[in-house]
Amino acid sequence: MKILIFIIIFSATWFLKPESIIRSLVEGHISGDGEGAMDSFEFTVIALKAVLSALLAFIGVWLYRKANQR
Repeated sequence: MKILIFIIIFSATWFLKPESIIRSLVEGHISGDGEGAMDSFEFTVIALKAVLSALLAFIGVWLYRKANQR
């Protein structure tokens, strides 16, 4: 059950999280010119989106486990 909850929360946060917020956070920190900078920028956005989604999914599973212990 915990794995299913993790997958649901991870998928929901991955698709529902506005990418513009993450892009605005990363935009000023990527330097360079041309294709290399764009590749780095896109990778950073995808990596941050994955990390935030996983973090929210772990928190959701932790809260589920805490609620069932009571």
